[in-house]
Amino acid sequence: MNLLTLFFASFVVGLSGALMPGPLLTVNIAEATRKGFWTGPILIGGHAIAELAVVVGLAFGLSEFLASETVFKFIGMAGGVALILMGGAMLHDIVRRRITFDADMPGSSSGLLVGKGITASLSNPYWFVWWATVGSAFLTRSLDHGRIVGPVVFYFGHILSDLVWYSFVSFMISIGKKLLAGKPYYILISLCALFLLYIGVKFIVDAL
Repeated sequence: MNLLTLFFASFVVGLSGALMPGPLLTVNIAEATRKGFWTGPILIGGHAIAELAVVVGLAFGLSEFLASETVFKFIGMAGGVALILMGGAMLHDIVRRRITFDADMPGSSSGLLVGKGITASLSNPYWFVWWATVGSAFLTRSLDHGRIVGPVVFYFGHILSDLVWYSFVSFMISIGKKLLAGKPYYILISLCALFLLYIGVKFIVDAL
């Protein structure tokens, strides 16, 4: 597998994972109603930091550690609690009317979005499982091109797929967000919050 093939293969495989709904996509949808197009790229900035740490770890042999049942249970429990707190905070703000819709009002700060990108990634135990299995297999192949060049090409091909998809989602929401004014906005945010609660509980149940 040459470097160009490695790049496109990691992009396609990464895109198949990015298309699956999860905590990061839910946060992207909720935040894009206020922040607009830049929500996706900024969230992926945080996601990229988390993924870079994993790629570096896997390059130095952490795949067995990430795939262990104990680690899965720990991440599932901790991640589930984090997502429940995130979803609960969203519902609390809706009930207290602390969230108001203004299409021209700025959303969360860029720093906060980067933090949410990291949290949403690290709170998902299945994200670690993917990296310990599929991601690790690709990374192993990339090492044929050296411990630096191969993983770098693999990493950028993978993260580009996330950037493309999440930017597209936030762009589509930004151009149609004026249609969300009023009740539709609160319904959307409520659904996002409930989905985060559902995923959080599921992670904890799976861990147990």
